[in-house]
Amino acid sequence: MPLLKATVINAAEGILDPLWDPNTSGFKHWQIEPGKSHGLRVWQNWCWTEFEWTRRPASGPALRMTRQFEADCAGYDRVVVSLMAPRGSIATITAVTDVGVRKFVAPPAPELKKEHVLDLGGAKVLHALTIEIEAVADGVTSGWINWVGLQHSQLLERVKWMWDQYDAAWTGYLQPESYEPRFEPAHGLLVNKEELAALRAKHDAYLVVHRESSFTRAADKAKQLEPERMVRDFVNFWNDTRYCRERDHDNSLLATMPVGHAVNAVVAGLLLKDKALLRLGARFAMALGMSGRWDDGVICYLPGGVFEHRCFVQSLCVHEIALVLDLAGEMFTDVAREFLKRRIAEEGLGAINFNTWKHEYIFHCNQLAWFTPGRMAGYTLLEKSWPRTKAYTELAYADLNESLGYAILPDGGYVEGPTYFRCVARDGGLSLYYYARARGKQLRDIIPDIVRRTGDFGAAVLSTDADQDVIPICDARSSLEQEALAIMALALPQSDWVTMFRKSLARTHGLADTLLACKLEAEVPAAGPAPKPFVFLPEMGLMASTRQHQGAWTKLLLNGNKAGAGHAHEDKGGFVLEFRGETYAMDPGTCDYSSPLAGILQNCERHNMLIPIGVTERPCPESPLTHNVRPVGTGDAVRFSATIDAAPGWTHYRKWVRTWDSPTPDRLTITDDYELAPEGGTGVEFYWQTALPIAVSGQTITLTGRHGRAVIEAPAGTTIRVDDLPMPPGRIQRRIAIISAAAKGTLVVTVRLS
Repeated sequence: MPLLKATVINAAEGILDPLWDPNTSGFKHWQIEPGKSHGLRVWQNWCWTEFEWTRRPASGPALRMTRQFEADCAGYDRVVVSLMAPRGSIATITAVTDVGVRKFVAPPAPELKKEHVLDLGGAKVLHALTIEIEAVADGVTSGWINWVGLQHSQLLERVKWMWDQYDAAWTGYLQPESYEPRFEPAHGLLVNKEELAALRAKHDAYLVVHRESSFTRAADKAKQLEPERMVRDFVNFWNDTRYCRERDHDNSLLATMPVGHAVNAVVAGLLLKDKALLRLGARFAMALGMSGRWDDGVICYLPGGVFEHRCFVQSLCVHEIALVLDLAGEMFTDVAREFLKRRIAEEGLGAINFNTWKHEYIFHCNQLAWFTPGRMAGYTLLEKSWPRTKAYTELAYADLNESLGYAILPDGGYVEGPTYFRCVARDGGLSLYYYARARGKQLRDIIPDIVRRTGDFGAAVLSTDADQDVIPICDARSSLEQEALAIMALALPQSDWVTMFRKSLARTHGLADTLLACKLEAEVPAAGPAPKPFVFLPEMGLMASTRQHQGAWTKLLLNGNKAGAGHAHEDKGGFVLEFRGETYAMDPGTCDYSSPLAGILQNCERHNMLIPIGVTERPCPESPLTHNVRPVGTGDAVRFSATIDAAPGWTHYRKWVRTWDSPTPDRLTITDDYELAPEGGTGVEFYWQTALPIAVSGQTITLTGRHGRAVIEAPAGTTIRVDDLPMPPGRIQRRIAIISAAAKGTLVVTVRLS
C-alpha cells in the first residue's frame, strides 16, 4: 500500500490531514479515547475539528486522540499541528516513526492558536500521531484542531524570504516623493471635490477645539506600520486568526473597521492635505495588490480542495483598493492603476461573483450585503474606464435589493441580532450609496421599503445603558458603527436609530468617524423619539418593555426565536434587564471569533435561563433551534406581563413555561413552571448573569450599581451559588445560580428595583 503523501502548499510545507474541511478531513480515522465522565465531545465542524468538555477529569488528559498514518515524511523534518487549545491547558504531541517515538510537550496554551512543531529526528515514515490536552481549569471548555502537516525548517526560511521583496518607493507604481498632489478625488465615488472641501472645513474646526479626531488617530496607527513588510502569500481577515498561519497573526493590512489602514491614511491625508499620508495609503494599496491570494490562508485555498470561507477577504480588498484609487488615484502611475484594476476584476470580483452564483443561502442572511460594498465599489470604479462593467453594476444592485427583501423579516426584525444587522445598515446602505452616486440619485430615494420597516427592531434592541448603543443579543457587541447608525437614521428619521446615532456621536464629541457619516449627519434630526413602552416583533419573536420610573428607564427584553435563526444563542426564554442607565441582567454578546470563548458565550448557561443539572454532557437545546418560540404578552407605560413556552428544542424538558409579571417598572416576578424528562436531569439552576457587584444574605441577593440596586429574592428551599466566569480581558461576567433539587415544580424569583 503506498504511503500517504502530504498535499504540498509551498516549497517547504504540506498538509497531511485537513481537519478543517468536512469534505477531505481524516477525522473518521482518528481514535478518540472515551471521556463520558467529564462530558467530552469531539466532532467535525464546518471549519475545524472541535472539542468540548464540561468538567476537568479526575485524572489523565481531557482529550486523547490518535491516528495511524503510514505517511511519507521524506523531504520534511517536522510534524506541525495547528491547535487552538484552551487557555492554560497543556498539549502533548507524540509521533511514532520509523526511527522511534518522538514527543513534544507544549507550554501552557496562550489566547490564540499555535502551530506546535515536533522534530522528526530524521524519520522517513510517520506511523502514528497522538494529540493529548491536559485541562487545568474546571467548567465548560472548548477548542479546535485546524490541521496536521509536515515542514522543512530550512526551506521555510526561503519561503518567508520570497515575500520580502518590496520597498517604500514602489518605483514604477507610485509617483515620486517630490510629487505635489491636488488632494482631489478622481471620480467622487464617496465624496466629490466640493463635498470634501466642506468636510475638511468641519474637521479643521473640530481640531481647533479637540486637537485630534478619530481620523487623525486612525492615521497615527497606520503610520506605525510598514505595509511592504506585510506582503504575504495570503491576506488576513482583519485580526481574525482562525484561518491564517501563526506566523501571520500580527499581519494587519486589513486590521481595522469599518475600513483598513489604506483608506484611513488616505482620508486623513485628504482632510489634512498631508501628502505623506496620501502616499502611505497608496503604499498600503500596493501591498494588498502584491499579496499572493486575496484569501485568509491555505485553509481557504488548499490545492485540490473545495473548502472556501466565502469572499470576505476579497470583498475587503476590492473595497479598500477601489476607494484608494478614487480618493488618492493621482498618487499612482498608469501601470499601477491598470494592475490594481486587473486584480479587482480577476481576484476580487471574480471571487465575489463565484460566491454569489454558488451559494443561494447568502441572499437570505447577512453575507450578500456584507460582500456588496466591495462588489459595488469595484464595479462603479471599473465602469469609469470599462463601460461594459455597467451591466454588472446593475446586477449587483438587483442582487442586493433581492437579498434585503429576504434577510429582513416582514415585521422588520433581523434574526441575527444587532451587530449582524450592520450588514443591512452599513454594508447594504453603503452599497446603495455607491450606486446612487454612480447613477446621479440620492441615497434616501433608493432605500428599499423593507429597510424602512426596521423601526420596531431598533426600538427593541435600543439600550438604555449609558455605555451601550444596543443590547448585544445573538453574536453581537454593545456598540454599532456610526456609519451604520447614520444610514439608518437617514432612512428612519422618526425612529430610535436617530437616538442611537446621536448617542454614539456624543462619544466622539459631535464629529462622526467616517466621511459618509459626517456627510449624512447634517440630514439627521437632532434627537430621536421617546422609547416605545411596548414592542413585539412576532416573526422574530422579540419582545421589549421600556418604562420610566422616578425619572429613569427600566428596560426588559425577552428573547424568542424564529425557526432556523442563524447567529442566535441558546437563550430562548432568556431575558435582559436594564435599570437607571446600567445593565442588571446581562447578555454577554460575543467576542473575537478567534477565541473558543466566542462559542462558549453562545451557550445557554451563559444566559439568564433555567438549566437542568445532574447530566453528564452539557445540557442545551438544539442549535440552530428549528422551532418558532415566541412570547405572548401585553404592556404599556406602567405594566408589563408575558409568558413563553421555552421547552421546544430541549430533550431535557417535558415542560418549561416562563412568565414575567411586572405591575410597575420597579417590580418583577419571574415564574418557571417546569418538568424534566426522564434522563433529563435531577434538578435545575436558575441563572442570572451580571457584571455588577453581588452580595448574598440568606435567600436575598443584592446587585449594586452606580445609580440603583436590585434585590432578588430566591424561593425557600433553594440554594445560591455565585460563579465568576472566564471572559476576554476587560470584561466581567458573574453568574448567580439559584438551585432547586426538584425535577418538577414551580420556581418563583422576585426582583425589586430601587
